[in-house]
Amino acid sequence: MHAAVLRYFEAVAEDGSIRRASERLHISPSAVNRQILKLEDHLGTPLFERRPDGMRLTDAGHLVLRHARATLHDFARLRGDIDKLRGVVSGDVTITTVDSLNVQFLPETVSDLIAVHPAVQIRVMACDPVTAMQAVAQGNADLGLTFSPALRRGITVLKGLPCPMCAIMAPDHALAARESVTLDECGAYPLMYQDHSGSMQLFFGEEMEAFKNAHKPVAISNTLAILKRLLLGGVGIAFYTRLGFAEELASGRLVAVPLQGERLSTLRLCLIAPSERKPTVAAHAVAAHLQQALDRFATGLHPSITA
Repeated sequence: MHAAVLRYFEAVAEDGSIRRASERLHISPSAVNRQILKLEDHLGTPLFERRPDGMRLTDAGHLVLRHARATLHDFARLRGDIDKLRGVVSGDVTITTVDSLNVQFLPETVSDLIAVHPAVQIRVMACDPVTAMQAVAQGNADLGLTFSPALRRGITVLKGLPCPMCAIMAPDHALAARESVTLDECGAYPLMYQDHSGSMQLFFGEEMEAFKNAHKPVAISNTLAILKRLLLGGVGIAFYTRLGFAEELASGRLVAVPLQGERLSTLRLCLIAPSERKPTVAAHAVAAHLQQALDRFATGLHPSITA
């Protein structure tokens, strides 16, 4: 079927490898390669450059990928519309998200979604905020949960919540009773950093970048779970929003002190969707559920964080 060939093509384009695409599709590599070769033969031009480090799209391949995504999305919408006539919400929904929301918010929300819409398959992909935004803008994801202000063309903001950056620390820390702190004040104490790419400067600004370059941390990790354990042990201060610490903050095991600074104090969490295509029935239902869940989650995080 035409849709199947396009799914094979899209998977190879995204993974850059026939082997990895075949593993994702649960199809043999030879079957995937055969379909790609047939498509290239039918169109009369190579769609991939076959390199030692993987498959790379040609100019023609980029055109086919755009067609494939649009066609597959329209087909998914058609199936969803047909199922809706029977009173069933069905389809696949991909959500890209910042990692901190995978600690509590998304596990609880996805569990609720599955109970309400059992015919919807939800795929959650954790990534940095820039990648989450790009995936939505490029049509690789139906919805995204990321930070502003680095939003771009191709994106519609469905929901925005204040989500200021804080200094997270143990309740007996010398700064724990403060209403707010500056980065320089935090610099006098042991620090722990999340290992982010340089693209995070788009969200946190040059002030945070300059501070990190000037102050050597005692620990760095790209895993929130490790830094959380160190925070609970009173090792030092880490800089996060409240998103990944709802339970610890509610129980008093950790404290979040807002950071001073225009960019840091005005950070917002945004639920985003592609602006250039109509959502499927499933994506629309999931988006509505996420908006309601974000309101409840924000209220629980801190009384000052409201929709």
